[in-house]
Amino acid sequence: MIGIIFYAYGAPKSIDDLPEFFAHLIHGKEVTTKMIEDFVKRYRAFGSNDPLGAHTARIAQGLEKLLNSPLKAIKVYNAYKHTSPFLEETLQRMLDDQVETIVTFSVNPIFSPTGAGVYQKEVEDILAKSGVNKELIHIKNWNTHPAIISVYGDRVRRAFRWLPTHVQESAFVLFTVHSQPLNPEGNEKYIEQFQAMAQAVASEAGISNWMLSYRSASNKVGWLGPDVKDIIRSLVEQGARGFVTCELLSVVADMESYFEIGRDAQLVSEELKVDFVRAEFPGDSFDTVNALGEIVREQLTMKIKRIKD
Repeated sequence: MIGIIFYAYGAPKSIDDLPEFFAHLIHGKEVTTKMIEDFVKRYRAFGSNDPLGAHTARIAQGLEKLLNSPLKAIKVYNAYKHTSPFLEETLQRMLDDQVETIVTFSVNPIFSPTGAGVYQKEVEDILAKSGVNKELIHIKNWNTHPAIISVYGDRVRRAFRWLPTHVQESAFVLFTVHSQPLNPEGNEKYIEQFQAMAQAVASEAGISNWMLSYRSASNKVGWLGPDVKDIIRSLVEQGARGFVTCELLSVVADMESYFEIGRDAQLVSEELKVDFVRAEFPGDSFDTVNALGEIVREQLTMKIKRIKD
């Protein structure tokens, strides 16, 4: 049987889980009551349950149904970095289920050493420590796969068309990813993948005015920039009258990205009296699950064939 680990950042199941989740996020640093209160406040402002956990669970269910066939048994598991089930728990379940081939698949199309790279190495380390010999396949380099670009193109196109017609000629799409500490060698691949994916999505959506921007680094010295809110201010000074933000680091919204490219960017736009729309995340929609299934199917077929040859 083939087992696929679909992994992401975290998936708190209740608002009661948030203090423990936050403590795990900043492991090794002092946690104050004020920090926890601010963290919980953001979730309350969202007004719904955590989207990352809900969407990744449903994507895993959809992928399992889509990929299974009478000739190929495939089971899809969820795992998270900062909440249960952690990778170690999930891998133990897979071993108990007698999975023969283990596949890792990140919620992030764009690879980063601190994101998907951490998960992949952790899986390798856990398997090495266990002494269990399993075939291991990492799904990677799918940031410009036509199937996922089609999904993002749809989201950007719909958001851009939602802008008033009279501002579209002077509007920009601002693609975003989480910023990273400046490290020329470490950042190179990250920026290349970001640039390539943004270019492909813009082309698919028929957008000519677009720019790369970063989030989560506002007021941080020595991090990749420019910040998305700073770009909005700069472009308005140059005559821009509308903006669409589109996050490319994850197919599913997490609380941080949801607010930073949504409410926070919208408040800046309102202050400057320009129009603003946040493009939808791909999420757990039918087209997203189909696209992810196509990517997994292609890479599994190709890599299993290579192993046999």
